[in-house]
This record gives sequence, C-alpha cells and structure tokens, in this order.
Amino acid sequence: MAWDEVVDHGGGATHPEYVTADARVDNRTNLLIAEYTAIRAVEAQKSSASHALVGAYLTVVAVILGFVVANRADPRLLITVPILSAVCGITILRRRRDREVAHRYVREILRPIAVQCSGDDRIFLWEEFYARHKDARSVRYEFGLQLVFPLSAAVALTATLPRLTSFGDWLAWLAGLGFLLMLLLTYGHQNREHLGRTVGAVRDICRHVARWRRGRKPGSGLASDQ
Repeated sequence: MAWDEVVDHGGGATHPEYVTADARVDNRTNLLIAEYTAIRAVEAQKSSASHALVGAYLTVVAVILGFVVANRADPRLLITVPILSAVCGITILRRRRDREVAHRYVREILRPIAVQCSGDDRIFLWEEFYARHKDARSVRYEFGLQLVFPLSAAVALTATLPRLTSFGDWLAWLAGLGFLLMLLLTYGHQNREHLGRTVGAVRDICRHVARWRRGRKPGSGLASDQ
C-alpha cells in the first residue's frame, strides 16, 4: 500500500483502516493491563488472607492450650487441634497453588500477548525475576510456615494418646489422625518437586560422606599415601 493511500493530504487524517487497527491494539493493551492488575490484586488478597489465617490458627491453639494448662481443662480438648490444622493448612496450600497458577498464566499467556502488542520483551517479568532471586531464606520461611500445622497436630495427638479411656475418645482421636494424614498427603502432593530436590540433595550428601569415610579407612589409597 502506497503512502498516499495511508494519509489523506486534504484533511491530514490517517486512513480509516489504520485508525481501526490502532484502536484495536489500544483496546488489547488496556484489556491486558486490566487483567494483569486484577490478577495481581487477587494474589495480594490471597497472600494477606493466608497470613491472617495463620495468625488466627495460632491464636486459637494458644487459647486451647491455655484452657488445658492454666484452667486444668480436659486434655482431650486438644483433639480438636488436628481438625483445625487440617482445615487451615489445606486452605493455605490451595491458596498457594492458586498463586502459582496465576504466575504461570501471566508468564505463559499474558506476557506473549503483551510482547506481541508492544514489541518489547522486557515487560511482565516480575514472576521470572522473583523466581530467580528468591533466596533460601524465603523457601525455608515458606516451608516452616506450612509445617506449623502438621507439627502442632502431631504434638496434640501425641499428648492426648495416654488420656484416651472410652470408645468415643478413640473415635475422636482416630478422626484427628485421619485429618492429619489428609493434611500430610496434601502437603506431599503440593510440594513433591521441592521434596524431591531435598531428598536428592540429602542423598548426594550421604554419598559424599560415605566416600569420605571409605577414603579414611586403613589400607585405602588415602591412608597408604600418608
């Protein structure tokens, strides 16, 4: 198409076909920005709700423990802790999975479209930047935060085990154990990649230690050189 067909020299107006194309690109850009902003807002809301839920759970557990220790309430009241821990822990794990899905959606769906519209591949890089610069302390904090629920549930079940006297007590205790196992299964499924890397790292360390110990034994090459 010639330049004279694009520009109207009489009125200085752009060709209607190009005006429509530019408007379409602007609409797509506005929609991308709006969707990205909405996703980021939902992620922030879920993160804040998860931290609030952890605080509420710890407060309830502290109240129950206070009733049992200070007010000499029935220790079997601790059987409610595994149920609360399973509900709160699974809820937080689901919110974490939703955040990871949102990150993948931005990285795999929105970013290619944004790059195509703008012609610049330096946009929507927060997810990749955060994943590269996420240090070990953040990972330990995240895992420690998730381990609060199964550990507190296991301690509560262990503390109430010697107090079980009736059939109803055993049923309630087994129900709490079932909730704990459900939480552990959900936790293992959610973190199978991280757990696999951790197990692999521990296995490598054990192999290095075993090789070092074999090298230190009398009669080995290292000992004979000395």
